[in-house]
Amino acid sequence: MQTESLKTAHSLYALYETLPSEIQQAFLQELLQKQQETLEDLGFYLACQQAKDDNSFLSEEESQAFIASLPQ
Repeated sequence: MQTESLKTAHSLYALYETLPSEIQQAFLQELLQKQQETLEDLGFYLACQQAKDDNSFLSEEESQAFIASLPQ
């Protein structure tokens, strides 16, 4: 199932790339407006995964700064 999902995602992205620039921009704008929280969560997950893969974790000071920057 994972492979089918990845193929579908790749196909949708390939379709997106064929669209004119103004349509791509309008699509991204609507996607961001309607899926902002989901996209932020995904971006955070991907950044964490990349840091794990690179074995580059935050220092204690960076961790504390990040925690302090989070909204209450």
